[in-house]
Amino acid sequence: MDEERMIKLLNSQIRNYYGNVFWTHKIHEKDADTFRAWNNILKIAQIVLSAFSTTGLVYIMLGVDKSTTVADNYLCIRAAAIISALLSALLVIVNSLSKGYDLGELSASHGATAVKLLDIREEYLSLLYDIKGRNVSVEIIQKRRDKLKENTLAIYANAPRTTSYGYKEAAKAIENGEPFFTKDSLNKILPIDLQE
Repeated sequence: MDEERMIKLLNSQIRNYYGNVFWTHKIHEKDADTFRAWNNILKIAQIVLSAFSTTGLVYIMLGVDKSTTVADNYLCIRAAAIISALLSALLVIVNSLSKGYDLGELSASHGATAVKLLDIREEYLSLLYDIKGRNVSVEIIQKRRDKLKENTLAIYANAPRTTSYGYKEAAKAIENGEPFFTKDSLNKILPIDLQE
């Protein structure tokens, strides 16, 4: 096979690798954003539920006024106790969720993976520019490709599992993202100089 044909085949393969890394990077970004948002919601829920359940208990302890009748006191205290108990139960659920799922850690893990994949993505992009500029031989392209594949697989091996929600959000972000890239879908995510 002549060198020109081989470079064309390698270029096509590396473009697909670039697309896969681009796609996976975007999914990890979206998962990091999602877990961060849920972590923030849980933290706020803990604060709000703690405040309201404590307020109910304070009312029960201090809210009885000597001028009100026993019946009025009983109804108010009972209502405050029921509301406080419900809020406390919700707080237990929220606390259990936050202990069972470390959403902050999941967000950080997805974010770290996204950053590593961004670096790999840029290396693939640099290689594509070098191929387009005819600055590299077939042998060098193959060596760089193999090293990039090795580095990519090492990142994937230590990456957290992605979610279907992250996948859907990445698809929206990329616009018509596909797991297997057509020329048009790759051209949507490649810089203009590298589009074919």
